[in-house]
Amino acid sequence: MALGIRGRKTHAVALEEGAVPGSPRCPACGEPLFVWLKTEGWGPREDQIVDRCENCGLAVSRDTVPDADAAIGELLGDADPRAEEVVFRAANSASLQAWLGAENWAALRPGDGAIKPTPRAIELLLAKAGMEPRRTRYLAAAGMASMWQTLLNLLTFHRDFAAEAASGRLGPGTGRGRAAFSMDVVVTVLAAIPTAGLAVLFEGAAVLARRGGVVEVTASR
Repeated sequence: MALGIRGRKTHAVALEEGAVPGSPRCPACGEPLFVWLKTEGWGPREDQIVDRCENCGLAVSRDTVPDADAAIGELLGDADPRAEEVVFRAANSASLQAWLGAENWAALRPGDGAIKPTPRAIELLLAKAGMEPRRTRYLAAAGMASMWQTLLNLLTFHRDFAAEAASGRLGPGTGRGRAAFSMDVVVTVLAAIPTAGLAVLFEGAAVLARRGGVVEVTASR
């Protein structure tokens, strides 16, 4: 119980009280998940709801909420879960770029995994596997690349425009139409260098503040 304005008593609302009955649970801490953002538009990453845990900060697409074991497996990736020491990378949902980009965050593109943890969520998941983090680094180069794409996503009609166009999944006759495609070509060409410079500045500051977009964790038993 805490004192509010002018000494009035206020009660903290438990996360459980604000959750919808039957709502999915965070694989890291078991608390209910709440809507964080919704993406709309064109492409394979669109029209999805991303939930987030208000306790540990883990974010995950509502359609693919894993259990704890699956989340640990995704987190470790190709690392041997039986090894005494493992090294892995993860997108950090407590990062500056996640806050700045929201639904335009580059890490939300398909193929980048279902969960977007925070360092706290990583610690909780590792504990379930009998491990603990020994070293956490914020990777500047990888984070700057992700920040760059996030900034470009804020400017274009189609998210991840360059990658989608290069892969052939997006063309003048698809997506939001020929005019939007042409505009995105112009914006991407003109904004590529300025946004790259901003990405270096923003992500550099984020790394120093331990809010970088990509973390590398060394964990052991």
